[in-house]
Amino acid sequence: MQHVPGTDFPGWLPSRPANPRQSTRPVLMVTWSVRESFGGMTAMCLKRAGMFHERGVPSAVVTFDANPGLEELRTTLVETGRLQPEVPLLNLHDFYAKYSPELSPKKPKTWVRSLDWVESGRTHNSGDDSLFYVDYLMPNRETAALREYHRRDGTVYLVDSTLPADVDAQEASRTLKLVAPDGSVAATLGSPAKLYRRFLSDLVDRSPADVVIDSKYSAGFLWGWKHPAAVKFVNFHSTHVAAGQDPLTGKLSTAHQKIIQNRDAWDGITFLTESQRTAFVQRFGDTSNTVVISNPVDGPAALPACAARRPNSVLHIGRFTQGKNIGDVLEIVKKVSLGGTPVHLDLVGDGEQRPVLEARVRELGAEDLVTFHGHVDDVDQRLDRARVLLLCSKFEGQSLAILEAQAHGCVPVAYDVDFGPRDMIENPRNGFLVPFGEQDAAVRAVTRLLADGSLCEEMSSQAFQDAKKYRSDLIFEQWMEALEMARTKKADRDALAAAGVRIAGITFHPDGALDLAVDVEAGAANLTGLWLESSQRGIPDTGRREIEHHRESDGIYHFRLPADLRAQQPAGDALDLNLVLGIGSLTRTIRLGASPRMQSTPYFTVYGNLSLK
Repeated sequence: MQHVPGTDFPGWLPSRPANPRQSTRPVLMVTWSVRESFGGMTAMCLKRAGMFHERGVPSAVVTFDANPGLEELRTTLVETGRLQPEVPLLNLHDFYAKYSPELSPKKPKTWVRSLDWVESGRTHNSGDDSLFYVDYLMPNRETAALREYHRRDGTVYLVDSTLPADVDAQEASRTLKLVAPDGSVAATLGSPAKLYRRFLSDLVDRSPADVVIDSKYSAGFLWGWKHPAAVKFVNFHSTHVAAGQDPLTGKLSTAHQKIIQNRDAWDGITFLTESQRTAFVQRFGDTSNTVVISNPVDGPAALPACAARRPNSVLHIGRFTQGKNIGDVLEIVKKVSLGGTPVHLDLVGDGEQRPVLEARVRELGAEDLVTFHGHVDDVDQRLDRARVLLLCSKFEGQSLAILEAQAHGCVPVAYDVDFGPRDMIENPRNGFLVPFGEQDAAVRAVTRLLADGSLCEEMSSQAFQDAKKYRSDLIFEQWMEALEMARTKKADRDALAAAGVRIAGITFHPDGALDLAVDVEAGAANLTGLWLESSQRGIPDTGRREIEHHRESDGIYHFRLPADLRAQQPAGDALDLNLVLGIGSLTRTIRLGASPRMQSTPYFTVYGNLSLK
């Protein structure tokens, strides 16, 4: 990489802690973008970067989006305390505007835009009004588009073009070119994902670093990224299944599909709660790369006095989305009031559901009971003054609101949904868990806390004490241990991930037993364990059975499945077969199935006859 003269990018430098921790590498916190208004996932990404820096580990936040207000955003994040001042925000566009890839020894081509393109719009940087990018269209070619990104001196550093494909004009072909200041094309990439992976590699090439990915969108194109100087973690901030689906059998979350399908590509998959990790392992098997690391939260040193809390105060903190189910919060508060208990709900946050919620408040006649505050900078003080946090989410990963409430002694009342609330709330010691949708049960819990000061004070104290296990110092050490373990076992994990498995044949025996032949292409992997696992679909680990191979020849392993195997495991919709490979303490669970190239699938009819689909 070559520095572009006249630019002030400080080189690839993570933060520089005043007291660096020995024998540690920098860690990059990766997300797609950071905007001025964001939710819990981005908040934790920024907080973790600061947590690492403050404890001696160099860190940085990495983003990919094209943001004309990037400089102002950095300033705002620091001024509002959301980004540690010494932690850099490394953005793809900022980087390539100031650094150019080395040119090929061969004579490089020069980028020249053809006359067929017609300018359609310009976007300027918000700070100095310099040109950021120019959009072009091509008349009579609907799928054609081109965007040139400009350095502040006016030269082009990136060209993103979409043209009709050669074979089918209705299909589009996209190409991205990195351009040197003299106009030479330094690199050509066939997709945005390749550019994003190139950027991350360019960063790590400049200084070895480990990578922690928070954005599921970014994880969708980074699962295949590898670098010899880095271990790669992905964080699960929400459930792996679509809303309302069974974690063991339900439809996968679209946003998480690539992460799950390529789960062996990660050095670490972190879950915020043990219940979520357990559900994931029960469904997909234990690949030895799953770990539970909570979000960190730091409350006040001493429990805020109960007497200082407003006796009728109920708080809700979060984005106004359908998943937060805030309509139920409003109806519960209205019912508490109708029951004769003084109550007032303060809604902190904002989002696309706000007009709907404001209309619902009017329908309920609850204008005097509810206040919309929008985004505020004094959440901690509000938690110190409120008695109750009320959440009715349809699903959670780990609720930051519950963590923060307990750290401040504000007692949570929450619907018992997958996955976070039950991991943090011990009902009814440090909060109340309510079955999903049971508003009357939530009304009783809120009423008790507002009406009974001694109960509220006792539960507040328990919540405050329990929240100490989520302190940043403890969570940081968990991260250090997980990253070090991943580095130590990286070679074995890579060998396991490279192993290939396919069904080589099925033999039917007269006694009804099956002989399953599995071809294992382990390459250089020094396998220390290999067995077949039969599990009852939708049933937890207690329904699993291990079957050892009885014969092996040239990498083909034979497993005898007894005729009464289904009778031995009668629960669930069906039996699923997985092959488990092991090296030392590591394992990889591989679902057995047909080749994706098969155009005909064998099956048996209800009469036991063999047919093909």
